[in-house]
Amino acid sequence: MNRALLASLLLLASCASTTAQQPAETTMVFSPGVAWVLEGKGWAEEAEAVFADATDYIQAEAETRVPKSWAVVLDLDETVINNVQYQAERETLGESYTSESWYDWTQREEATLVPGVADFLAAVNTAGGHVTFVTNRSDTEQLATENNLAALGLTRGEDFRVLLTRARPDGVSAKDARYDILPAMLAAQGYPDVDIIAYLGDNVGDKPAEAGDWTFFCIDQGAMYGEPCAAVPGPGQ
Repeated sequence: MNRALLASLLLLASCASTTAQQPAETTMVFSPGVAWVLEGKGWAEEAEAVFADATDYIQAEAETRVPKSWAVVLDLDETVINNVQYQAERETLGESYTSESWYDWTQREEATLVPGVADFLAAVNTAGGHVTFVTNRSDTEQLATENNLAALGLTRGEDFRVLLTRARPDGVSAKDARYDILPAMLAAQGYPDVDIIAYLGDNVGDKPAEAGDWTFFCIDQGAMYGEPCAAVPGPGQ
């Protein structure tokens, strides 16, 4: 056997051995809520149905109210914008939420719209209401958040009137104090005596702790974060 042929056979044997030693590819298994939102279909249909119900409600209310005399309040994350990519990336790394990794994610400005929300916000503005956002995103994340919203076609003044963040590190996560000042903020902008008629969110804290003359609409985010408002989060409700 000549040397060239021997060298070729040794090279082939080496490649075959290397290939045999490589581990088989594995499919990443995400937590049920993350997998449900990533897959998209059932989650999107549920979100669109909730926003359709909320649209019917505000349009009926608008018929009995003076234009600009009422407002709706929405949470942001998993209600207006979808951050499942962040969660999927963390689970792929075998990691959970950290404030540092979340900050990095917000600065990427890559969250997407929750299905149905754009049409709902347009319906509120067309019917004569105000759109306000109250979020537990940090005040240091507000600029990136507004940039992300603008890239998705939602701009301050045109699509929403107020966006209230949470102060870090000392701000409380409970939103009631921020809910309380919304009418005064709108009054200072030239819209006095505004009633809040609806809250929309994905967690139980996305509405006031005390019941009032308003309706709450729950967006199911599959229990990815916090204390979900859905009785049975995720698929199979």
